Amino acid sequence: MVLRRAHRKSRHGCAECKRRRVKCDENRPTCSNCANRDTVCEYESLTSLLWTSEQRASRHVTRASRSNRDQRTETILGVGANTQGIVRQILSESSAPTSSAPTLNLQHMELMMQWCNSTYQTLSRNERTDTVWRHAVPEEALSNPFLMHGILALSALHLARTSPEKTRRAAYLEQAMAHQNQALELFRDLLCDLNKANSKPMVAFAGIVVLYTFGSPHIRDVQDPWACIDSLCQVLVLSRGVLQLIRYPADTISGSAFAPILQLDESYAPLQGEAKTIIDDLYEANNLCGLQDANHETEVYASTIGNFAKMLSLVHGGVTTSTVAIRWAIKLPQEIP
Repeated sequence: MVLRRAHRKSRHGCAECKRRRVKCDENRPTCSNCANRDTVCEYESLTSLLWTSEQRASRHVTRASRSNRDQRTETILGVGANTQGIVRQILSESSAPTSSAPTLNLQHMELMMQWCNSTYQTLSRNERTDTVWRHAVPEEALSNPFLMHGILALSALHLARTSPEKTRRAAYLEQAMAHQNQALELFRDLLCDLNKANSKPMVAFAGIVVLYTFGSPHIRDVQDPWACIDSLCQVLVLSRGVLQLIRYPADTISGSAFAPILQLDESYAPLQGEAKTIIDDLYEANNLCGLQDANHETEVYASTIGNFAKMLSLVHGGVTTSTVAIRWAIKLPQEIP
């Protein structure tokens, strides 16, 4: 008698393969069948941030095998102690003997790994803030969906900009926009209810959304070359809004694990060469405008130039993160529109 060769059933195939009743290899974002037929490949798991549940028979998992699996997963992820706790929580919940066990959304897991391994550094200034953005912020996101969507959005945008697999960049950008839209929708509902309970995730998300806007693609308008400047101004206005958000819960944050975010102790290096020449020229041009125009607000622009000089000296002092630009916008005088 000819034995039938064992094969793995496809339980999470795409919608098109299910419709055609063919086996799906479940490759993301496009399975082989859809790629060969040049059809749209969609997975039901993309419809929600929450993992979908599927009925299946519960299997007995020994304590030893579960422990080995935890260790292998943490080694692969290469994450710190706090993030390992998150991983253990996820694994313990998914391996518990229940009649309905959740299935992993691998795209979201990929984006979270991207955050823990790389993207968090785009917001961090030093080792002390590394701990906040890499561990404390994801922990807050577990109970604040808008922050979780923000993390996944920025991670997807980071991959869209830097992934060596150029064919996947468009898919990453689509994921980024989808998560950002969901994050903003949830965030807006909370803006009028800022309190001690949500202050930390709100402040964290404010920083994420500003950096996301900085990194988002801006299409150049040939007929309106100033459009890119207008977009930059909108980013700066958004950055200044972060200051208003930080002022209210500052006391709460200063006594929490998020405190390093508000502690600014970077060293300033004196400007030299071309950078110093540019600043001197700006001061001279400002004074000249003041002499020629009685309505010119010389002091306001002098303060703005001074803040710009400080941010440049931070860069010369070794601070290379994009938060320098955000801080310059935050420190602009209120008279600057």
